[in-house]
Amino acid sequence: MKKTILIVIITSMIISSIIMAQSKPTLHWFGYVRSNYKYTINEDSADNNQFDVLVTLLGLKAQINKYSSVFIDFYFNYNSVNSLEGLVPSYTDMCGVLDASVSLEPIDGLSLTMGQFVTPYSSENLKSASKIDFINRGYTVRISPAYRDIGAYAKYRSNLFSLYAGVVNGSGMNTGDNNNDKNLVARAEVRPIDGLGISAATSVGKDNHSVSDDIENQNYYTGGISYKISDVEFAAEYSLQDYMDNSNVAMYAYGLYDFKLDNKFIKHIIPAVRYDFHDPDGDDNKEDRITAGLGISFHENKWLSLLRINYEIVTSESDQLEPADNLIIELQMRFE
Repeated sequence: MKKTILIVIITSMIISSIIMAQSKPTLHWFGYVRSNYKYTINEDSADNNQFDVLVTLLGLKAQINKYSSVFIDFYFNYNSVNSLEGLVPSYTDMCGVLDASVSLEPIDGLSLTMGQFVTPYSSENLKSASKIDFINRGYTVRISPAYRDIGAYAKYRSNLFSLYAGVVNGSGMNTGDNNNDKNLVARAEVRPIDGLGISAATSVGKDNHSVSDDIENQNYYTGGISYKISDVEFAAEYSLQDYMDNSNVAMYAYGLYDFKLDNKFIKHIIPAVRYDFHDPDGDDNKEDRITAGLGISFHENKWLSLLRINYEIVTSESDQLEPADNLIIELQMRFE
C-alpha cells in the first residue's frame, strides 16, 4: 500500500515538474479527508458501529495557458477487505486515479474535454463528494450510468444555460472497453431566473455486462430542479433506467437553511431534511429513506471545515433488506 501511494505521488510530482518547466502554468492543488463514525440500529438483529475513513483525496488542476488545462484526481484510501479465506483476510488496494483529463477552451464558454472524468449526467453525481449536503448521496446515484468513465465531451456555458454532449466507453473508470459499442451522454441546464436551476440528462448505450448472449439496450433518463433564495435551498431529482423492458426508478427531495454566524469558532449551522426512495422493477421491493441532518462549519467557506450529523431511517418492502436506523457523524477537512 505504501509503495503504491509513493508511486502515485512521485508520478504526480514528475508530471507537475514537466508542466512547470515547459510552460510555467498556474497550479491549483486541492484535497480533502472525510472521516466518520456510524452507529446502526437494526430492527431484527444486533446493533453495530464502526469508525471509517470515507475518502482521502488529492487533486491538481494545471492551467497551461488561456486555452489548455490538465485535471488530475487521486484517492488514497487504505486497503479494504476483499474476501475471507478461513480466518485470513484478503485485501484489495484502494489507491488509484479518479480523474485524469485534458481540456481545450477555443472560445469563451466552450470547452472540449478528453480522458477520465465524472460522467456529465445527474446533478447529484456532478457534485464533489466534499460538497454534498448530506453524508450519503441521494438514491438517484444508484440509477445512473458509470459514475466516472473514459471518453470525450463538449460543454457550452452561458449565463442562461449549459449544454453537455459526449461519448464514453460505458464500462467505468480505469477499465478498458475495446469494442464498437459506446455510450452517448447529453445534459442540459437552464437558469431562467436568479437562484432557479432546471436540468435534464440522458445516457443511451449498451449493456457491457449482459446476462445473455445478446447485448441489450440500457438507457438512463434524469430530471432535476433546484431553487436557492438567500440562505434557503430546495432541490429534487428523479432518475429512471430502461433496461430489458424493465423500469428502475429513484427520487430525492430535500431542503436546508444556512444560518451564518458571527462567531470566532462556528461560522455556519445548517439544518437539513431529505426524503428519497429507490424502486427497482418488480413488486414489494421499494426502499425509502428519511434523513435529518445538521451541519456545523468552522470556516466562512462551509466546505473547508465541516462537522455533519445525519440520522437516517431506512425502510423497505422487501424481505431482503432489514429496516434500520443509522446515526452517522462525520468530520471533513478540505483545502483548496
